[in-house]
Amino acid sequence: MHLTLCYLYPYTSASAHSAFGRVSWSSPSKTAFADRDREAAQRQTAELQRELERVRSTGAGGASSSRAAGGSPLAGAERDLWLTTEHAMDLRGQRDQLQGEVQTTRSERDQLRIRAEAAEAQVAEVTKELEALWVQRLPVDREELERVRAELRVQEAVSRSLQQIVTNISRSRSRSKSGASVSRATGTSVGQYLASSPSRQRNEEDERHRQGEASTQSARGGEMLPPPDRQEGSGESGGGQ
Repeated sequence: MHLTLCYLYPYTSASAHSAFGRVSWSSPSKTAFADRDREAAQRQTAELQRELERVRSTGAGGASSSRAAGGSPLAGAERDLWLTTEHAMDLRGQRDQLQGEVQTTRSERDQLRIRAEAAEAQVAEVTKELEALWVQRLPVDREELERVRAELRVQEAVSRSLQQIVTNISRSRSRSKSGASVSRATGTSVGQYLASSPSRQRNEEDERHRQGEASTQSARGGEMLPPPDRQEGSGESGGGQ
């Protein structure tokens, strides 16, 4: 029995130190639990060491008498030592399991980092492509902007011409009582407008001008006026009536 205890004690002490000395825990709660178990195992190991020292001091005769008695302290110490060894083996298994979980977590973290780096590279590439497309489309956008501005200037000129026509008609009506004078002023203004307006707006204005002349002829008893197409480009032909 003494030789058995001497054989188990170095193995148990080394196993306890190897089981508890190099454990790297990933969770705080698990680490605290393992620390408590390690401290308890260390206390038990210290008690066993003291018990073994006491047994060794009694000598061979005390060892023989202890073997004869079934419920001796040495048997209890041997049982406690066996339980401590089993507990140390269990803790070692838990340590190995936690190390496996840590390794798995690290692998997943590495994969996520690789995916994040790939996503960042893809975003950078797409950003460069967008910048290149923006640089290529910039002259086209400028040309489109200039075209829109030119159209706006034409529309503004047409609007000013229409306002001038309305002003001339109002002034002619206020100054003259004759329908022919109103017709000549209208023909002159319309001629100026038609010279600067697009073809579509010119046709619309011709139609409105014809309707206005028809109204004037009806009011004056059927007096005939020259058609508006002869008055385009000059207002003097209307004044020669």
